[in-house]
Amino acid sequence: MSWDVFIQHLPASAVHVADIPDDFVPLPLGPRRDVLEAIADAFPMVRATDETWLTVDDPRFRLEIFIGAEDPIEAITLHIRSDATVIPFITRLIDRLGARAIDSWTGEFFDPETATESVQRWQHYVET
Repeated sequence: MSWDVFIQHLPASAVHVADIPDDFVPLPLGPRRDVLEAIADAFPMVRATDETWLTVDDPRFRLEIFIGAEDPIEAITLHIRSDATVIPFITRLIDRLGARAIDSWTGEFFDPETATESVQRWQHYVET
């Protein structure tokens, strides 16, 4: 079980996830090499598991990153097992890609100001 964050180019005009039009097709995040560079910038301790998965093992947090095999990369999924220390790293990646993200625990757009609550909800869930 993990706290998941889904990163894509989502409409800036959408205030809530429900505001995304049903027929919306996001642009790719970018060429594979550029996306991998952005990930390495946000998570210097990243390592490749294979061409579709990356892993970050840091004393502060652990996460798996699914990038798929496509080039350009369409979306990224972060499977996070951490406390709130990971939030600035996630924010840096989203900003570096010029993208938006969806927080799996709220079902809304990722917001660094409220992400701590999502992490705490996830932690409570796995502890019970």
